[in-house]
Amino acid sequence: MNDFKKFAIVILSVLLFLSFLLNTYLYTKVVEYDGYLKNLQTKVNTLSSENAMLKESLEVLKRSLPYHPTNVSLSGEWIYIAGVIMTNGGYRGEILRVYARFVEGSGKVFIGTTPKIGIDLQIAAETAFQVAQRFTGVNASLLDCILTVSANRTIDVVDGPSAGAAITALLSSILRGKGIRRDAVITGAIQGDGSIVSVGGIIEKATAAAKIGAKIFLVPKGQSKVVVWKEKVTQMGSFRIIEYVPEVVEVQDYLRNKGFEIKVIEVTNILEALHYLEV
Repeated sequence: MNDFKKFAIVILSVLLFLSFLLNTYLYTKVVEYDGYLKNLQTKVNTLSSENAMLKESLEVLKRSLPYHPTNVSLSGEWIYIAGVIMTNGGYRGEILRVYARFVEGSGKVFIGTTPKIGIDLQIAAETAFQVAQRFTGVNASLLDCILTVSANRTIDVVDGPSAGAAITALLSSILRGKGIRRDAVITGAIQGDGSIVSVGGIIEKATAAAKIGAKIFLVPKGQSKVVVWKEKVTQMGSFRIIEYVPEVVEVQDYLRNKGFEIKVIEVTNILEALHYLEV
């Protein structure tokens, strides 16, 4: 009986030892497996984040596709802008060109002039960029707009905001993949809602446009008629009294009397302007 007890104790001891070894092994495996699961979960979380980033990048690329029309010149498109400069004899109109192109960026507008031109376009250009995006339905927030104003010589342009309508038309045509007529000139300030409002120097600008061969001159609503100052001479004996009196004239008639054949058209907003400017 004692031998049986001893044998049973030995068997139980062995079983307990084996059970301990098995539990130790299983515990080690559980810890190892738990670490594997945590590592796997970390990888899953990383992959989920990368997947979300890839989806966002794909959406950005999809939105970017319309920004680059295939028929746009890599050197940039251009449009005429009409300005007024001061001379010894008063004011005179001047026709310049503004070139535009888009590059990857963050929705900013950069302006350069060549040669040096005293013209402030920054506010008008930024408004034009925003209006062009809204009108075309193109989100160009991932692009920068590069504008270059070009003249044949160094000049000091008095009126900067009046180029707003022209720049808006230019940027809209680029985003739409359209071209701009070369026999048309527009003047007018651009508003945030796309409306084109009055500017100064209409007669001077219209005359400059006619001199470069433009057939159409677009002006803000109400500015196809302007006030000009005409010389009036009164003879009093041996004295001549010269005074200048205001007179309302049709700009188109005024130019015709100067020998120019150009059509003056009023426009109220950028949509109407593009009807005449785009090709």
